[in-house]
Amino acid sequence: GPILISGSQAPIRRVQSIVPDVDFHQFAKPLIEYICAHQEIPLSGNQVKFIRHYFGMSLREFANFFNVKHQSVMRWEGKKQSAARIDVNTEIVMRIKILKNLKVKQSIISLAVDRVDHIKEFESSGGYRNFTPLRVSGIAVSA
Repeated sequence: GPILISGSQAPIRRVQSIVPDVDFHQFAKPLIEYICAHQEIPLSGNQVKFIRHYFGMSLREFANFFNVKHQSVMRWEGKKQSAARIDVNTEIVMRIKILKNLKVKQSIISLAVDRVDHIKEFESSGGYRNFTPLRVSGIAVSA
């Protein structure tokens, strides 16, 4: 089911007592950590884009960081809410590098490595037909 985050848990400050000022990086980091370390299905195109934007990278910078062509990143992101269809080994390397850049504990990084079998099983079982990305409070995390 969806992960629910209430307003009291979100890093929000009140500005002028009406409009909340949301710290995107503080809010996004735990979501990206969850996506990379715990999500047992492949990344969606929107999740790839969400992660790239979190790190403030252009398509080329992101591609160079993962040693792929920027056209690959464009193709992945173009999948939107569908699975990005990243090569399984490339996706695991991506997840590990992302988690290392978030400076998470080694035990969390190890969880990402454990996802390789789940992702391979997902692909071989035809799971792409029923792909549903992680959602938070009715809003796609991958958006």
